[in-house]
Amino acid sequence: MFETPAVESLAQLLADTRRGDTPIDAPAAALLPADADAAYAVQLRTLDLLGETIAAWKVGAKAPMDLPNCAPIPASVVSDAGGTLALDDFFRPGLELEIAFRLARDIKPKIYDEREALMFVGETLVTIEITDSRFATRGLDSRFTLADLQNNGALVIGSGRAYDASLNYLTPKLTFSLDGVNLAPADTGINTGGDPRTLLTWLVNHNGRRGITMRAGAIVTCGSYVGMIPARGAGVLRGTIDGIGDASVTLK
Repeated sequence: MFETPAVESLAQLLADTRRGDTPIDAPAAALLPADADAAYAVQLRTLDLLGETIAAWKVGAKAPMDLPNCAPIPASVVSDAGGTLALDDFFRPGLELEIAFRLARDIKPKIYDEREALMFVGETLVTIEITDSRFATRGLDSRFTLADLQNNGALVIGSGRAYDASLNYLTPKLTFSLDGVNLAPADTGINTGGDPRTLLTWLVNHNGRRGITMRAGAIVTCGSYVGMIPARGAGVLRGTIDGIGDASVTLK
């Protein structure tokens, strides 16, 4: 793992913030990760300091041709659909509806093409991600965001089906609502990062280069189809993606 005093200091600050109830006001410039590799090192060191295991991964991109980014998601914030999450447990909660994949087998570190990577997938699932930031200051350098587990707050695992290559992964029909009131914007149904299977393949190879084994049962959630919608209040949040399944969680 790529570790420096700055990596250790930022990881400790993020771990302490995840344990506490006060966001980081303004991180010192000296804590800014030198590059993406340093930010990824902060991610793993933060989980080490928290004593967390990895239950899921998130991966996404701003556009299909952009370099994706990713983060591990700790087991303590991953839950099955139908539960309850307290909005007060987050600093700046956002709501996203995503397609995810459940791994059927361990993926050992090496380079795979997309066909090979998808052979490790057992299921396609619907997920709801609650995004959050441990930083109170907006507009920080993206390396701080990446170090902060790419703004993951929680992941809700919904229903799904066995992987089927024929499904519409690019522009699926979907719904996203809070207490029955539509939340999805007019241009909903498009993943800015493109095909989630391509994002999955990138993640598998990115982790392979880092010597990381992705474990059977892990969830890989691959970017929002509704953008990021700021949470405005309590209620039952429910999303459906045609042909795949649905996910719901009560926000209180």
